[in-house]
Amino acid sequence: MDFTRTPDNNTKLERFLSTERLKSYYDATKNCLDSALSLYEYNARLSEAFYIPLQCFEISFRNAINHQLSDSYGADWIFTQRPPFAQNTRQSVKKAINELQRRKGKSLTAGHIVAELKLAFWVSLLARRYDSTLWRQSLYRAFLVGGSKSRTVIHGRANALRRFRNRVAHHEPIFNRDTEKTHQEIIEIIGWVCADTAKWTDSQSRFQEVFKTHPFP
Repeated sequence: MDFTRTPDNNTKLERFLSTERLKSYYDATKNCLDSALSLYEYNARLSEAFYIPLQCFEISFRNAINHQLSDSYGADWIFTQRPPFAQNTRQSVKKAINELQRRKGKSLTAGHIVAELKLAFWVSLLARRYDSTLWRQSLYRAFLVGGSKSRTVIHGRANALRRFRNRVAHHEPIFNRDTEKTHQEIIEIIGWVCADTAKWTDSQSRFQEVFKTHPFP
């Protein structure tokens, strides 16, 4: 459907997007509604372009950790809770199982639960509290491609990308961030798990194409 913005429909868009939501765009365009909406459109396209990279990061990241936990504690670790988890970590697993049982019934697989657990759960397994247990005994092996990396570096990168992912998911502005660097960091952390998956993700990403369409270069 063709649509051309006019002063009249710009005003309608402002009302239903809300001036509060457009504030960052107004600030960046000297309070020009038409320019603010152009920047808002660009931000939406840019956020969309991060869908594939962020999806690949989250899935490869959690699967890499799951593989190592399965190797160290058994493929059924998610049911047996053999890893030395803190109480709140165990509660997160229990909550995911209960939620899936409520929605799907009792025939759950480990894969169902792995997919149900939030990215914050997987990132938390690399926190300092697990340095001498999960990390040194198992999880460091998940990130050996291209040489070993410190737990601190991986946890910091993953947590920053988790926060960025949440901004995208909640429709927050990202146009004013160094998105080129963020995209590079996403591909890089995937490469710490699997070089081929990183190359594939980069080949599927539309980020560079969209990034060049900034309305005010």
